[in-house]
Amino acid sequence: MAIESPYELISLEDSLIKRDLSRKNQEALALAHKNIGLNKMIKKDFVSAKVHFSNVLNYSSDDSIAQYNLLLIDGHSLRKTGNKEKLWDAIEIYYKASRMQPFNGEPYFFIGKSYLSLGDMDFDLILESYKKALKLQLSDELRKNIESEILLVSDREKKLKDFWK
Repeated sequence: MAIESPYELISLEDSLIKRDLSRKNQEALALAHKNIGLNKMIKKDFVSAKVHFSNVLNYSSDDSIAQYNLLLIDGHSLRKTGNKEKLWDAIEIYYKASRMQPFNGEPYFFIGKSYLSLGDMDFDLILESYKKALKLQLSDELRKNIESEILLVSDREKKLKDFWK
């Protein structure tokens, strides 16, 4: 039920809690919340995803997938502000996420995006982050996105260098 009908299981959560949750039910609820959270991440509904991943940690405090995604959500929310100090905080959070899943290139993409938001002239840091991401595991969609970002940043860097020649 946690996999096939996670929303249905979550709708029963209150009544299950009142009956004293068994370990099996806790694991099922954690899995249901995780599945919904991952679905919300795909839809970029970070507010709802955060609620579900937080609920996962209520049942399984050491769940690395929930912890990883909560870090990404926090980084996204800081990056979205555009505030310079918060962008640096976002970069730090994305690095924490990268340490949790060292095989995953996604945090490095967002590190590059954060550097880009800090100033689109710091080409070395932006490109280094993007290239690091490409060396790691990525979805096909994110890989294509990074490749096009690299072309845009490289083109901007070349135009700036040519301008000052």
